[in-house]
Amino acid sequence: MFVKKNRPYLIPVIVFIISICFSIVATYFVFKESEKIAKQQLEISATEIKAKIQSRLNAYNQFSQISASFFMASDSITRADWKLYVKNSNVGNYLKGFQGIAHITIVPEARVQSHTSRFKKEYSSDYTVFPEGKYNAITPIIFIEPLIDRNLKAIGYNISSNANMRKALEKSRDLNASILTDKVILIQEGSASKVPGSVIYSPIYKQQMPINTIENRRKAIKGWAAVSFRINDFMEGIIEPNILNEKMKIHLKIFESANLDPKALLHSSKVNLGDNENFNSLNIPINLNNKVWTLQFNQEKTTFINSFSFVVLLIGIVISFLISFLIYSLSNTANIAKRLATKLTSDLSKRNEEFLLEKENAEEREKQLKLISNNLVNGMIYQVISVDEHTRKFTYVSETVAKLYGCTVEQVKENPEFIYGKVHKDDIESLISSEKEAISKMSIYKKEARVINPDGSVRWSLFVSKPRVLKGEVCWDGIEIDITEQKNIENELLIAKGNAEESNRLKTEFLNNMSHEIRTPMNGILGFTDFLLTPDLSEEKRRNYIQIVQSSGRQLLHVIDDIIEISRLGTKQVRVVESEVCLNDLFLELFSIFDIKAKDNKIPLYIKNNHSDAESTVLIDKSKLHKILSNLLENSLKFTNNGFIEFGYKINENNELEIYVKDTGIGIDVAKHELIFERFSQTEKDLSKKMGGLGLGLSIVKENVELLGGKIKLESKLGAGATFIITLPYKNVYQPTEQEKKVKLLKEKYTILIAEDEEVNFLYLETLINEILKIECHILHAKNGKEAIEYCLTNDTISLVLMDLKMPKMTGFEAVKKIRKLKPELVVIAQSAYAAVDEIENALSLGFDDFISKPISVKNFKNLINKYLFNLPEENLEE
Repeated sequence: MFVKKNRPYLIPVIVFIISICFSIVATYFVFKESEKIAKQQLEISATEIKAKIQSRLNAYNQFSQISASFFMASDSITRADWKLYVKNSNVGNYLKGFQGIAHITIVPEARVQSHTSRFKKEYSSDYTVFPEGKYNAITPIIFIEPLIDRNLKAIGYNISSNANMRKALEKSRDLNASILTDKVILIQEGSASKVPGSVIYSPIYKQQMPINTIENRRKAIKGWAAVSFRINDFMEGIIEPNILNEKMKIHLKIFESANLDPKALLHSSKVNLGDNENFNSLNIPINLNNKVWTLQFNQEKTTFINSFSFVVLLIGIVISFLISFLIYSLSNTANIAKRLATKLTSDLSKRNEEFLLEKENAEEREKQLKLISNNLVNGMIYQVISVDEHTRKFTYVSETVAKLYGCTVEQVKENPEFIYGKVHKDDIESLISSEKEAISKMSIYKKEARVINPDGSVRWSLFVSKPRVLKGEVCWDGIEIDITEQKNIENELLIAKGNAEESNRLKTEFLNNMSHEIRTPMNGILGFTDFLLTPDLSEEKRRNYIQIVQSSGRQLLHVIDDIIEISRLGTKQVRVVESEVCLNDLFLELFSIFDIKAKDNKIPLYIKNNHSDAESTVLIDKSKLHKILSNLLENSLKFTNNGFIEFGYKINENNELEIYVKDTGIGIDVAKHELIFERFSQTEKDLSKKMGGLGLGLSIVKENVELLGGKIKLESKLGAGATFIITLPYKNVYQPTEQEKKVKLLKEKYTILIAEDEEVNFLYLETLINEILKIECHILHAKNGKEAIEYCLTNDTISLVLMDLKMPKMTGFEAVKKIRKLKPELVVIAQSAYAAVDEIENALSLGFDDFISKPISVKNFKNLINKYLFNLPEENLEE
């Protein structure tokens, strides 16, 4: 009570002092927080501005590189091509500050005059390379778009006359990169202009020349693509939102290097910060292919008097006075302070929320990219680092690697062999070679290769990646796509196309050949029938002409028969008409026909039929079998110039009828054994060209064999003759009785070897033994003395040998000497058309047991057989 009464001011003073202290403290913290927020806002704005500038620079850089690629794609681009390209690019609408896109060429000093003359025709007689003077290089602008007044000034301008521009040109050439020049005054502006600008140069190299070293790039350079812009126009729209904000008031200066020398100043924003030197300052570099710009951001610091902190202090003082007088206002002051603090905190929280939102957006974009890569159908995305020449390390692989390679992402990152080890061994060398080439040129890598699937099958994959240098190492960003289905389709299309083209070509050649084969006999028929009408023609000539006409007619008939036959077979409606056929008779019939032709060609023809008439009587279509064998025999006669031709049949171990035609002709390459039976085949075509005919014989044979339910195969080598083997169902008509089986066993008891080179003589003896004398025995046929010796060596069942004395390769006289040394007890009877006494004595003296002269009589032959085969005494022989 005493205090209150005597010191009524104490509590207000204490309250005032405490309030003032709190106000000062609050003012200090608010001022510091405001400075911190201002710096954060400056950094955020500076980062946004830098990103916009960097984005525009990258857009200019990309357009410059694309323009250079446009010129590198062709050596014949005209001004009209260039104008259309720039017009379609719509570059003026999306590149702020864009002045023009130019093509710069290199003109040797000796060709300046011819260069000037050419472009005077292109533009006008005013064209010249300027400025005049002596320069180390002459690099004039020859194309520029848009071709308007300001850009017309630049036509013919020698870029190398400007030191800054020449430096950028040379650097661009040596580094194979887009280079930004130092600050320059564009030639379009004129010398009086002070508006600075800049140019981006991208090198244009000659096609097919290496550019992996500086020396190679200097040799390969043929020009540049140049994009020019004014820096003030370039900055349009980038900083304006920040300049107009009175609270931020950012001043931007752009320097062309890390040195903040005023001479290096490229651009200065329009904001005037006054004479106050109290700024928040921030320097940020921008890099474009080793060219550095420095962005200097300045923001005027708020003075204490002008800051919100000063307001807080005034409010604190006022509140302190109010508290001193009105204690109850203390709570209100606290609320005011709290609201103020909340507002400040809210601003900071809002800014933090914006940062968090941006972070979430970035994470969401990353999730979307990952989702796309992991859902890639039949492919995967990857990133791989070339650690050294032989070592690779995957830094990223999409999860689809599990489907393609059967391993996890972690396994691939730990061991790249999970992927590289699956590449087909035959494609590894090609992949490595292509990768080295891509590294040397830093060009896009694109290669197809086979890869082993997890299940062991093989697929085709397309690898596409682009190299870039990352922290001193070559990094490949790439994609692998399974193209197996595409490759299969391509291969099928190629095969189908090749088959169709080959088929059409062979059919065309067949038609041409058919025309020739028809016209040739027609020429003989028409020509010689005209001759037959000639009066006073001798009878001998008339007969010869008639024979020629008949021969030509038969030849024409044969051609027509082949065409009709192949046509009928092509309809698949040819019926098989089976009847009982004795193969022995059919083969003998064929022999009688073709033996005459064989003798005309001086080629011996042999027949082999070791079965009885009953065994050889089968159900078969006789006409088709006759046609098959006729075609094969005709074929053998056509292509056999030396040796012999043999045909015959047997019942093989599978109880099938096996017919063969064998010759010692030119033979057929093993690779063409299947092809030769096809219609219009290349092999048949070639043979028909050489030997005549349509080349359809073997096709007709094959289709008829298949109609009979059989198969045909060929055993042959080039130059070593050919053997055609036909296998048919054996449909035996007669089943042997028990007596016939006994006779067959008895037949196997005796074996007679007939050594005879003349097939007719052999057939006579065979018929005499089997049909006339009806001797049940097994007959062997040797065509010369050598074969006779081989039979005697390999067959111990031979009971009797009938040896002709005059045979090729080895005579009967020579053969009997060797047989006597090997088998002295074997009965050998000489047969010869020479029946002189000295011939007979000579034969007997050399080792023959007896002698029979030709023509052989049935009686004499029967006596020999009874005496030497059945061992009958001489008194039982016929007189």
